[in-house]
Amino acid sequence: MQLRLTKPQRQHVLRLADALIVSETRHKTIASLYRVIVEAPDSSNGADSLRISPWTADDLRTPLRHFIVTDVVAYAHEADERTLYVSLDDSLGAKDKGTRHLDAVEYHHDHTKSQGKKHPAYTNGAVHVEVRLELGNRSYAYDWRLYLREKTVRRLNKQRVPAQRLRFRKKTTLAQEMLTELQQLLPPDLQVYVLFDSWYASNRLLKFCRRQHWHVVCAIKSNRKLDEQKLAQWPQALQHQRYQRVQLTAPDQRPRTYLVRALQGKLTKLPFTVCVLISKRHHRDKHPKYFLCTDLALSAQQILPIYQKRWPIEVDNFYVKQHLGLADFRVQSYEATEKWYAVVFLALAFLQWRVNHAPAEERLRSVADVVRHHRSEHARTLLETACQEAAKLTDYLPVFKRFLCQPT
Repeated sequence: MQLRLTKPQRQHVLRLADALIVSETRHKTIASLYRVIVEAPDSSNGADSLRISPWTADDLRTPLRHFIVTDVVAYAHEADERTLYVSLDDSLGAKDKGTRHLDAVEYHHDHTKSQGKKHPAYTNGAVHVEVRLELGNRSYAYDWRLYLREKTVRRLNKQRVPAQRLRFRKKTTLAQEMLTELQQLLPPDLQVYVLFDSWYASNRLLKFCRRQHWHVVCAIKSNRKLDEQKLAQWPQALQHQRYQRVQLTAPDQRPRTYLVRALQGKLTKLPFTVCVLISKRHHRDKHPKYFLCTDLALSAQQILPIYQKRWPIEVDNFYVKQHLGLADFRVQSYEATEKWYAVVFLALAFLQWRVNHAPAEERLRSVADVVRHHRSEHARTLLETACQEAAKLTDYLPVFKRFLCQPT
């Protein structure tokens, strides 16, 4: 990746990223990570590398983006694949309710726990927006951005000098920034489909994607208007039209059948024609889902499997939060938290790279397989090194002291 880091900075980053993968502790704080490293320096050095060391999150994020796109494009030429799927989503990393003094932590609306508009739920934590790339059998978590509420940005800026003040950006703005940087790296011969849920289906983002000659497949809310009529009113207007049965395979590999009606028209304030799918689980379903596609050449049977390709970004968010400790940071400043996120996503990119380039005999088909394999490699190396040193010293007590008696 050709990281522009000094040798001490690189060592701290590699220690943290490697320990995030190897450690099996429940909460992956810097102190707990440094305890699994043989003869590691004091954990305060790791914290200082995030808090006061002069490198930034972009020193990891920018070369990682170039590395990922280079790898994906090389695979596109090698496998003769020309369709790139770009998934977009945000995720909330929950913190304890008592966490109050970390810049990136605030109460956010929790879509998972909320039960409609009348029963919203809020969770204390940090939110990030992520972009994921998938081309053929190769996929990566490409980029991410921390999101702060406007209220939080105003509060933090009161304590900052003008040169260090933060700028509020909506989630759709963060998404567009990442897509703009992606567009500058991609070759023009790739067919790009951008996938996201209804929270990102703004006219601004749809227009941006079409200006790049990209297509969009997304969910859309029922209150949007198609040809001056709300989508929620269209099922009644189309009640005499026959349903089309669409067969899909769920993530658990079970077959699912959906009843779909398709219509074309223009959304309010959008200059181009789109295809909208009205999807029901069964005939008595009173809450259909609505999906939008800008590629009018695709059928419903082709559109919905493309939208299903959003699922792996949810899996990525599961791994970074449950296995790589994304929400376990305890550094206060926004910039230090950004560095923590950069290290976590560097570790995830390494795991995904090993999946994408694994020899057939290793049978590494998922990130979980790579984590197990990586931990076994460390355990084998530790055992071999300890045995070699014990044989050299002809005394096992110094070996125990070095490799097993780690400070608590």
